[in-house]
Amino acid sequence: MANKNANQNIEIDNIEANFDFEEVEGFLSKQLEESFSDLELMERDRETISEPDSLGKIVFDEIWKQFGNQIGLDMTNETIIQKYDREHPEKYKDIADSVMKDQQYKDANKEMKEQQQVGNLKDEYTGKHLKHGEKANLDHVVSRKELFENQRRKQANLDVAGLANKKENLKPINESLNKSKGAKSIKEYVGKRETREKSLVEQNEKANKKIDESTRSNTEKRWQKEENNRRLENKLAANDYLMMQADKEARKAINKDIQVNVAKEVGKKAGKDALKTIAISALFTLLKEIMNGLIRFFKSKSKSFNGFLSEMKDSIKSFFSKILSVFQTGASTLIGTILSEIFGPIVSLFKKLSSLIKQGISSMIDAVNYLRDNKNKDKPFTVKVAQVGKIITVGLVGGSAIFLGEVFEKILLTVPGMQIEIPLIGTLANLIGLFFSSLLSGLVGAIVLNLIDKLISKKLKEKSDQQIIDKNNEIMNLQQMQLFVAESHVAVLKENVMSEISENHTLAKDVMRQSLSKIFDDKANDSKKTNSISDNQKDLVQIQCDLEDLL
Repeated sequence: MANKNANQNIEIDNIEANFDFEEVEGFLSKQLEESFSDLELMERDRETISEPDSLGKIVFDEIWKQFGNQIGLDMTNETIIQKYDREHPEKYKDIADSVMKDQQYKDANKEMKEQQQVGNLKDEYTGKHLKHGEKANLDHVVSRKELFENQRRKQANLDVAGLANKKENLKPINESLNKSKGAKSIKEYVGKRETREKSLVEQNEKANKKIDESTRSNTEKRWQKEENNRRLENKLAANDYLMMQADKEARKAINKDIQVNVAKEVGKKAGKDALKTIAISALFTLLKEIMNGLIRFFKSKSKSFNGFLSEMKDSIKSFFSKILSVFQTGASTLIGTILSEIFGPIVSLFKKLSSLIKQGISSMIDAVNYLRDNKNKDKPFTVKVAQVGKIITVGLVGGSAIFLGEVFEKILLTVPGMQIEIPLIGTLANLIGLFFSSLLSGLVGAIVLNLIDKLISKKLKEKSDQQIIDKNNEIMNLQQMQLFVAESHVAVLKENVMSEISENHTLAKDVMRQSLSKIFDDKANDSKKTNSISDNQKDLVQIQCDLEDLL
């Protein structure tokens, strides 16, 4: 006990004289009050951590969600190129003939002949003038075949004739060179110049040799060989620079039209796809809420018209509370459509690839939004991983449903009557295939999601329990600090009181000493006169001694 008091005295001695105990005690009381309030909130939050829904409810929700999702994806699955090919089944030969019959080509050809008549026609590939009587052709710099096969042209929804017969793509050249070039691109034609010229010379030599071996007259032979040599010269006169310049000018004009129209067509399709998806998502969300309202109504004990209206109002309110997610689905489709069309030539090779890309984009956006949300910033890493895994699972389930739907559709198409067309969706086989694929993938997905939900709930409760423990420890520490400060305050007060008592005693002693000294001085003076001490003086001396002992 003596050691404890000694230690306390040492601690108190170290406290500054002007230390404000009341301020510290007030601060600690406020901190303690706030900590108790935080603890109460934590306990409430822990109670709100709900257990995962029953597996049956999750299965129903997931199947319903997948069915609506698959219908929305199926309605927007067709790419612009796939649509163009479906609407334009013509073969190249038909298109090639229509290009030559196009009015724009006829007008350009007529103008070329008029220029040749007046001697004002230049061969755009050789730089030479085409004289009257020489055979001249209008060459499509970028060939009709190349434009017919151009996937971006289909994406731009432009016909071959309109691009092939642009002014920049029609160049007058000699007939021999035109036939030699054929449907090859200028880059290909110029790139193989050495091999091509060697082959042309050899072919001409063989042709002239055959003429020499023929039974024609010498005049006919000479004329025919001169004609062959003149054609060879026209072919060899091709100027690489002039040809490449013509190709550059033509492609620039054609690509400009394609790029502008591709942007327009992709924008229109992306907007339409987003609106379709929003409409389907909103419809299915509304139907689900109404169905839940009806289930609640039929489960209620008292069934009345007012009760029915109340449940429907609640369903509508719940629908509007989820309207933001409907628009987010539309935004995902918008981005997915644009991305699908950027890779249009590749995506169009596979029937369901566009839907798969949109499903992937949607899942990726959901995952990014979850991680960026400030509400999720402080959640445990394992919970974040599990939640992202849940989002990815939904994406994978949606992707598997896409391919399963196609498999079911192919099987059902073999059944009579399944070929009936349903507006906007496709065949009856397609609709039933979507349902079965949603059912199967929904069941698998629901089981996985239920397991992930349980893991998330467990981790959140573990974190909440740890936070509550930490907060309780914090409160205990504050209480100990509060107790220590209170004890120190009492000790300091006690020390101050004792100090004041001691000072008062000292002051009283001084006052008494001064008073007694004066009395003794007075009595001493009297003793000189009387030389004797009375009994009263002895008593006063005794009192002074007692006071000294007391102090």
